[in-house]
Amino acid sequence: MNGQQIPGFYYDPEKKKYFKIQSATASRDLSLKYSAQNMRKQEREERIQGVANAHVQRSRKERIVRHHASTLTLICQERELGLKRRSYYTQGAWPNACMSVVSPKPKNVIDKPQGAPARLFDRDPVSKTMYIVHGENSIKRRRVHAGDGPPLPSHELNSGGHLDDVALNEYSFEPWDELQRTTSTISSLTYLPATGALAATTYGSDRAPVVYLSDPERDGPYVGQQFTPKGCAAIWGAAARPTNFEHSPGLTNSVAASYVEHLAVAASSSMLLFTRSQDGTWNSTTPVSSLESDVLALDWISYTTIALGCRDGKIRLYDTRSGGSSHILTHPHPISKIKRADDQTRLIVSGLHDTLHLYDIRAPQMTHNSNSAFDSRDHHYDKSYFEHLYPGHRNTKKRRKMNHIAFKNWSQPVLTFPHANVDDLELDIDVHARLGLVAATQESDSQTSIRVSNIWTGRTVKEFAIKGAKERVRCVKFVQDEERGAGVEIWTTREGGIERYIW
Repeated sequence: MNGQQIPGFYYDPEKKKYFKIQSATASRDLSLKYSAQNMRKQEREERIQGVANAHVQRSRKERIVRHHASTLTLICQERELGLKRRSYYTQGAWPNACMSVVSPKPKNVIDKPQGAPARLFDRDPVSKTMYIVHGENSIKRRRVHAGDGPPLPSHELNSGGHLDDVALNEYSFEPWDELQRTTSTISSLTYLPATGALAATTYGSDRAPVVYLSDPERDGPYVGQQFTPKGCAAIWGAAARPTNFEHSPGLTNSVAASYVEHLAVAASSSMLLFTRSQDGTWNSTTPVSSLESDVLALDWISYTTIALGCRDGKIRLYDTRSGGSSHILTHPHPISKIKRADDQTRLIVSGLHDTLHLYDIRAPQMTHNSNSAFDSRDHHYDKSYFEHLYPGHRNTKKRRKMNHIAFKNWSQPVLTFPHANVDDLELDIDVHARLGLVAATQESDSQTSIRVSNIWTGRTVKEFAIKGAKERVRCVKFVQDEERGAGVEIWTTREGGIERYIW
């Protein structure tokens, strides 16, 4: 007997015999093991167990766990995964060399507008037009110098501090054009270069939060579309899909590739996706909704994938080709900003309580012994970490239990960057993958306004100190300007205006 299926019989692998399956009528009021009802229950249990086993096997194949450092297994894994793709000179010397010639003295781009300071800004890479958030709820535009001849050159202030303490540049002497006034504080400002659209979102207060979409160059001021999401308490930010992302093979005829612009919006506990077709029509969908906590930050990490950072520290991935989102990483504190690093599998996450980490979604956790949670010296969340997090005589039994749970649930970062941000959700970060740099703004109580770090080693490359009154820097960007021969520059809001650190 080889166990082949015979209609009406059940083969018991333990007894190695065939038993006739009794019908429901024959087994009525009898406790028969091989009745039709029991066979159906057993087949259902086997089917459920098979699905569970297949899910476990698939998860094991898709997820790779980092082992302890200084082992042959880890070395082979890093070589296989490509964690050490570059040489020492590219990872260590190259970012330091790029930042070594940056002047610590900023140059003026746009002086402070009359009244309220500039909070946020974005720039058209083609026409060089600047869009800024003036104060809390006003969006203004300033073009480059439109006079005859080349743009005005930038000049350093002389020792007497003449020229009214404003350096002349291509934005000098141009008027301000007000484009829009919103009903609440603006939370994000994004320029979409493919179609020339401008997207702004608001936090909301006594008025509902909105998403404002306009074409300032084509339609002019105060003309645009306004979307008010239903059941949304606040909109925390937005991210446009970069134009330099290449679509994957086979996506040419897909729905995702048929649109010109994609804009992801973090709206309370949901994510909205705005798509613009070639005829200029905006379409809105809600692919992710009803999460456990608010989505505070998001960014595109590939042509079809969006990374979501939540208030409870969870990092989710959403793919436009599928539906729903997947929880892949866990940050120890609320997430304020999230950016793509040098690869679609590496994320730089900024959060509260001075946390700025680099994660790899292929290695979310390290192996550890559940009986001795703090024995691993290579783990970031070790005993000394929790002693520094909760100083004093606070190491109670309940606290140790919480630390043990956190040790097992929090994701292991690949690198940790020096950062100063205790409780501010508006501090910004930006990443330049080719130079291997991440620029992060610091809280106003710190002695540093902007800290630039190496995304491959985690070390601080450059610090720009605050001079004069302490202020909060809400926006920082790496700006590419090859036409002027300046290469990459760091632009930031400072002293109410916009300044740049040049090479």
